[in-house]
Amino acid sequence: MDVKFTKMHGAGNDFVVIDEWKGIVVPEAKKDEFVRKICDRHFGVGSDGAIFVQKSKKADAVFAYYNPDGSRAEMCGNGIRCFGKFLYDRGYVKKKRISVETLVGIKELDLNVTGGKVTSVKVNMGRPQIKRGEAQVSLGDSEKPMVEEGIVIDGRKYAVTAVGMGNPHAIVFVGDVEKVDVRCDGARIRNHLNVWPKGVNAHFVQRIRDNEFKIRTFERGVEDETLACGTGICASAVAAVLAGKADFGRSIVFNARGGRIVIDLERSGSEIVGVLMTGPAETVFDGEYIF
Repeated sequence: MDVKFTKMHGAGNDFVVIDEWKGIVVPEAKKDEFVRKICDRHFGVGSDGAIFVQKSKKADAVFAYYNPDGSRAEMCGNGIRCFGKFLYDRGYVKKKRISVETLVGIKELDLNVTGGKVTSVKVNMGRPQIKRGEAQVSLGDSEKPMVEEGIVIDGRKYAVTAVGMGNPHAIVFVGDVEKVDVRCDGARIRNHLNVWPKGVNAHFVQRIRDNEFKIRTFERGVEDETLACGTGICASAVAAVLAGKADFGRSIVFNARGGRIVIDLERSGSEIVGVLMTGPAETVFDGEYIF
């Protein structure tokens, strides 16, 4: 089977996009195997995940996202920006605000268009999950947040803040992200199933000035460091506010290894009710994969 695809990236987080707008290309029963093979960086095309573009009865389109290990993921912030660009640039939608069906509900995308092409996308990622039970944390009172709480893993202590964005995130604030062994420390946290039964994405965040941070990520499903994680950056912005490290009322800038992403938080009183993420989306090349 020859499968046409488009390689895209959002702040260095790269994806293969498969167009199923006119019908299913890869049978559902074979999608996990297909994703594992095409995402392999040695024997396939190589990517941090796969996106299938499908029609929706509830919204403008369906965002079907898979981790490179073949598992279906709830959400991908960088991936959904690429998804919005793909829809507009291919002519499947021709409006600058679109609705997208995901496993965690309908997401609204605002497209920034220059010269007929999408250059960046703002996504309303919705309300963050701050209570432990909602953030997929099994430790402690499920109704209370986890903010810079000390957790010992393999003899190492981490001060962790937990936030969910449809998927779970563990955020650790550090003095210098460049000194963090992300693969080692990230894997420890990601696989600490006593606290996160389904595993967790681990992020190491350094404050560099008022409302601006550097971030490095170990991503669940990829099982390695990635250049950016959109939902993780959203979760880290919320964590920075909860930990008193960022101002609620202004944009919060994150510098990932793959690029710059800006977060704005919507609030009702003192409660965070929405997370708005703005970042780049780029097309790299089109290709055909033999499966």
